[in-house]
Amino acid sequence: MSDAQTFQLDFTGLRSAQAPLTWGQRVIYEAVLSRTEAHGYDYNIKYFVELDGTSTTEDVLAALRQVVAGYESLRTVYLPGVDGAPPRQSVQGEGRLPVRIDRMAAGADPEAETVRLHTRMAESGFDLSHEWGIRVTLLLAPGGAPFRVLLYLSHVALDGWALRILEQDLRDRLAGRPAADPAGAPRTQPLDLAEQEQSERGRAMNRRSGAYVRKVLDGAPRSMFAGASGDPGAAHGELRSAPMDAAARTIALRCQVSTATVHLAAFATLLARRNGTTRCALKTIFANRVGADRQGMVAPLASDVLLCPEVSGPAFDDVVRATHKDTLRGYARAQYDPADLDGLIAAAGAARGLRLDLSVLHNDTTLLFGDPAQRTRTPEETEDTAERESADDRSFSWAPPFALPALKLYYNVSAEPDGPRTVHRLVADTAYLPRDDVRGLLLDMETLLTESARSPGVPMAASPDGYLVRPLARGDDWLLTDSSWADLGAMRRALLGLEPVAGAELLVDRDTGGVPRVTARVVPQPRGDGGRPVTVGEVRRAYEAALSVLPDVVLPHYYIVERPQFRVASH
Repeated sequence: MSDAQTFQLDFTGLRSAQAPLTWGQRVIYEAVLSRTEAHGYDYNIKYFVELDGTSTTEDVLAALRQVVAGYESLRTVYLPGVDGAPPRQSVQGEGRLPVRIDRMAAGADPEAETVRLHTRMAESGFDLSHEWGIRVTLLLAPGGAPFRVLLYLSHVALDGWALRILEQDLRDRLAGRPAADPAGAPRTQPLDLAEQEQSERGRAMNRRSGAYVRKVLDGAPRSMFAGASGDPGAAHGELRSAPMDAAARTIALRCQVSTATVHLAAFATLLARRNGTTRCALKTIFANRVGADRQGMVAPLASDVLLCPEVSGPAFDDVVRATHKDTLRGYARAQYDPADLDGLIAAAGAARGLRLDLSVLHNDTTLLFGDPAQRTRTPEETEDTAERESADDRSFSWAPPFALPALKLYYNVSAEPDGPRTVHRLVADTAYLPRDDVRGLLLDMETLLTESARSPGVPMAASPDGYLVRPLARGDDWLLTDSSWADLGAMRRALLGLEPVAGAELLVDRDTGGVPRVTARVVPQPRGDGGRPVTVGEVRRAYEAALSVLPDVVLPHYYIVERPQFRVASH
């Protein structure tokens, strides 16, 4: 490498303004702030745009200037909140973006040079309170022609969908094509979206979305890991499987859904099976580019969609169709203020006497680069093809694990631009999903999909039990109630540990629909001073306070407080 230099792109006369963060910006901004350890998930994006060799260095710099001028998120800093106030975005109408220009030495490996330069660009993280979320290096071929534009971008500035928009705009300008938006037609910028979200219409949309989220939470299992007791640690498994790809496409065609829905349905089915429930509670990431004004936005718009699909079947196709309906409903209510989510989760949990654990995240990014180039097959072709697949068409490997805040399990599906296979990644806290089960769950997905592709309509319960991951083993003290598992032994110990309680037992019966109901019979501590007796309210409040530190404990449905002369019962 030689002749390195830095060119400054100057900007002036553009809009400058401040506004609250958009809902999409806030999701990523707070996630980035939570990355406190080196092994945490890196939200920043390394990317490059390959050039065709017909542009000069001046052409590329001029196109970069136009692109950065056109998208305000690339010229924004983020100001932390003061005295409890929320953070704000500050768009800068003037400033300077340095572009480093490096030339490859003759005979150098372009891929190695790209990795080396990206590593140098990422040596220090973004200080988003003072720095724009974009760094650029122009890599020249040995002869001096522009070869690649290397980008290092903050996820707070844009998401994966916006990355494609950015690349296409750069290519259009280099080719002399008109910009995607007609002359004079203003792009929707994050400042504009923030104004929309803070309007009365935006607040009404937020309320409707909140009501939907609360409805989902009211039926969600308390946890997908109730009773798990593995060794603490982390594991990251990756599966590439041609038979699984073919089967997913077959099922997707048969059910008229996307392969992303098929993968999500299989994952939810097997995780619920391990948990011993018929529903799976998880969050999935939605691109949130609904409406013409969002299609060309360069900004982070994605949001978490809460799902609780029914996965009992009977056939896997039924699960796929039910999951499809759930995701569509979730997408329709995906525009909401993320600052409200924790409150919704806490309120729903308190109403049910639970601490809801939404620590499973799914993210499918296959559409960013398109599905791997394999045509959809019929079920018959899938069976024939699967029998012909060699060992080279299926591989599992371990990768370095990383940490995502407040997650126990992260399932990611992607299509690598240079590879023919879909990549399924599962990252787990091994205290909740052991290392062997990380591998087993991915292979079980392959089994479920290939069997379902071959045998449509066959009930899942009738299929051979060839799964590697077994349901969690729980003792006799465990009870499935209100779609959640409860440890009755832990509940008794929690009651006996309360200051106003001298003795306690749990009584279990069933309502007219066969649903179990738990009654706590409590003998209170005597009041030595002859004061008023212990009340049901005191017992309940003390027990609710204990929930914050006790896992796998739920509130009883009813209480009975015994007193010397009479008993008091409450719902």
